Amino acid sequence: MPKCKVTMNRDNCASCGNCWTTCPDFFEQSTEDGLSQVTGKYRSGDFLTEGDAPENLEESVRQAAESCPADVIHVQ
Repeated sequence: MPKCKVTMNRDNCASCGNCWTTCPDFFEQSTEDGLSQVTGKYRSGDFLTEGDAPENLEESVRQAAESCPADVIHVQ
């Protein structure tokens, strides 16, 4: 199953919740700092800011990126 690559710039995250509301399977709010991060299931290694979205989540991941007011989510 093809995957799309997702990267985030957490330094500029507004912690608005759009991404984890739009795609809660892929994004979550960190309990440590309140910022968005990739869920453990889809992370690339130990990086909170990088992940591989499976094909079945690609559309909602893209919607989350488009709805991000801080424009910190990038999908390739």
